[in-house]
Amino acid sequence: MRRLLIVAFRLLYNELAWTYDLVSWSVSIGQWRSWQRAALPYLRGQRILEIAHGTGNMLLDLAALGFEPVGLDLSPTMGRIARRKIRSQGLALPLVRGRVQALPFESNSFPSILSTFPTEFIASPSALAEFYRVLQPGGVMVIVPVALITGAAQLDRFADWLFRVTGQAGDWHTQLTDLYTAAGFSTRAERIRLPRSVVVVVIAEKKA
Repeated sequence: MRRLLIVAFRLLYNELAWTYDLVSWSVSIGQWRSWQRAALPYLRGQRILEIAHGTGNMLLDLAALGFEPVGLDLSPTMGRIARRKIRSQGLALPLVRGRVQALPFESNSFPSILSTFPTEFIASPSALAEFYRVLQPGGVMVIVPVALITGAAQLDRFADWLFRVTGQAGDWHTQLTDLYTAAGFSTRAERIRLPRSVVVVVIAEKKA
């Protein structure tokens, strides 16, 4: 199952990236965007680095709220999709292709970093070191690693079962909090209750 998921995610983020919005909406039974937006109240400052920006939805949300977002993603396909989506709204937001293990930004550049539903890179020791480096003192790394579907409708129950059998609804956020704390962050996890789900938000603060 794990190997199949790795292949599926690779395709979804690259060759099949054009299906990402539909797939994410479908597997969450329409809740994906609400889950992503649960991170917004925890951001600080104006300049926000979004890691793995995907198709650009959160970048548009951030811009609409008056933030100054910068997007980074390794997938050139996601970059093209996000760029088209951003241009269609009459905006010009900086998008960078790069790896989290070697962020192309100066130290202390951002008051906030955001990543919603990232893959395993989010726990890479070299990535954590880079996140810490580019954050300003007192800045925050805000991660939405997982959501739990709690709705009673048949589709909700099916989606919850699917998340669990594929390992997408586990408690691996506890591992994240331990890793980020060990990397020097002050870390906590918040559980946000929505009408049909619970979203976990991990907030890791770089000490001032």
